[in-house]
Amino acid sequence: MSKNIKILIVCSLVLNILLIGFVIGDMSHRFSKGDSFRRKPPELSLKLSPEKEKLFFDAMGKVRRENRGIRNQMKETREKIFSILIAPEFNETAYESEAKKLHELRGLMMQQLSNAMKELAKQFTQQERSALASYLKDTARSRRGISKD
Repeated sequence: MSKNIKILIVCSLVLNILLIGFVIGDMSHRFSKGDSFRRKPPELSLKLSPEKEKLFFDAMGKVRRENRGIRNQMKETREKIFSILIAPEFNETAYESEAKKLHELRGLMMQQLSNAMKELAKQFTQQERSALASYLKDTARSRRGISKD
C-alpha cells in the first residue's frame, strides 16, 4: 500500500472518530437539557406550595404549546430572510417586510408569556410572586449564559 493511501485511511479514521464523538456528545446534551421550565429548582419548590408550583408549570406548558405554531412561523420567516440575503439581487423591501414579521412574531410570543404571568400573579401572594420573579430572572440568565454574580 502506498504512503498516500495509508495517510488517507488514517485521516479518515480520525475524522470518523471525531464525528462519532461529536454526535454522542451532542445527543447526551440534548437529553440532559430537557425543558428548562420543567426543572424543579429547590428554591422555587421551597417557596411555592405544590398546588402553586403545579399551576406555574401547567401555565408554562400551555404557553409552550401555544407558541409552537409561532415558533414554526418564525423558522419559516427566518428561512425566507436567509433566501432573500443570498439571492443574486438583494430585495430590500422584501427583507424589511420579513424582518418586521419576525419581530412581530417574537413580540407575540412574549405577549403570551406576559399574559400567563399576569394570570399567575393574580393567584399568587406577594411572597410567591417574588419567588416566581426570581426564578424567571435566573432562568433567563442561564439561557443567555449570564452568571448570577
